[in-house]
Amino acid sequence: MRLLDAINMVLPRLGERPVTSTEVKHPTLAVLLPIFDRVRKQLLMQGWWFNTYRYTAYPNSDGVIDIGANTLKFIPDPEYPAVVRGRQLYNTKTLTYKFDTPVSGVVVHDLPFDALQESAADYVLNTASIEAISTDIGVTQELQVWQAMANAAYNQLMQEHLQQMRYSTKNTKTWKKIQRALRS
Repeated sequence: MRLLDAINMVLPRLGERPVTSTEVKHPTLAVLLPIFDRVRKQLLMQGWWFNTYRYTAYPNSDGVIDIGANTLKFIPDPEYPAVVRGRQLYNTKTLTYKFDTPVSGVVVHDLPFDALQESAADYVLNTASIEAISTDIGVTQELQVWQAMANAAYNQLMQEHLQQMRYSTKNTKTWKKIQRALRS
C-alpha cells in the first residue's frame, strides 16, 4: 500500500477531498503525516520479521561504531558491553565510544510506509485514522469499527510474524531436558 493511497482513505472520513500528492500544502495533510509517521515507528520498534536482522557492527578507523540513520534500535549480544547513544555505540566497559572488536547483535530498521507488509500498513492506516478522527471530530460510533479493523490487521500481522519466525519449543532447554529424561 502506498502512503498516498492510505492518506486518501482517511481524508474522506474527515470530510476532506483526496489529494494527488503528499507534498501538497494541505492543513489536514500536515496533521495526518506526523500521525502516520509516529504510528509506523511505534509498530516497527517492536521488531518484526521484515525489519529485524542479525548484524555485526565494525569500528571505524577511530574505533567508533556508528549505526545507520535508518536504525531504530540495536540490541547487542550479552557478551558485548555496549549501548546505543545517539547514532553511535557506547562502550559501557571502558566508558568511551571506542571499541577494539566488532559488536554483533540484532538491529531493528526503520522502513518507509510504502515498504511495509500489507498487514502492517493496514494496522498503521486504521490506527492513524482512529487518532486523527478522534482528535478532529471526537469520539464517534465509526471508531469502534475502525478499531476492530486495526485489531484484525494487528492479529494478521502477528500471525504472519509467528509463521515467518518459526518459533519452536524444540529449541528450548526445557524441551531438551524432557527429551533426555524420556531417553533414560
